[in-house]
Amino acid sequence: IVIFMAIPATRAVVTQKDTSNADLTIKATGYQWRWGYEYLKGEGDGIAFASSLDNEQRILSNSGAPGNNIDNYLLKVDNPLVVPVGKKVRIITTSSDVIHAFAVPAFGIKQDAIPGFVRDTWFRAEKVGDYYGQCQELCGKEHAYMPIHVKVLSEADYSAWVKTQQDKKSAQAAPAQQVAQAPTADTK
Repeated sequence: IVIFMAIPATRAVVTQKDTSNADLTIKATGYQWRWGYEYLKGEGDGIAFASSLDNEQRILSNSGAPGNNIDNYLLKVDNPLVVPVGKKVRIITTSSDVIHAFAVPAFGIKQDAIPGFVRDTWFRAEKVGDYYGQCQELCGKEHAYMPIHVKVLSEADYSAWVKTQQDKKSAQAAPAQQVAQAPTADTK
């Protein structure tokens, strides 16, 4: 009986940990006390940003009053992780300082982010919406201020978001290129 139970259980565990054939690969790096995201493979390749607790949430916490929206208290961020609906998303985790954990209960994922190690997990969001998680390792005095906000968009909206991010990146790079190409007094 145990052998017959072990065969399907082993298949389920192997499938659960299989991160191959992902449509999108994102590296999530834990910092005290924020997340850094780098889009490594798939649509959005090259996009990178940091995600910290939204300042309004910090003010509410400092005042000792959660405000009217108790459901999302200390979960809003300034830059959410954005992914398309229905795509397999591989999350590669690591840390720059102490042990963190990337966890989003709605997707059934929790992966430790350990300095010097690279770990991975995956999820597939089935519905458009906002999903929240938190670091689930005690990573220091501001551990409670390290939320994860995943914004799931339709494929068309995700493509528009990628274009906007790439346009921002190009606009930031353009002044640096102009300075590098400007003639100096020595070249005249």
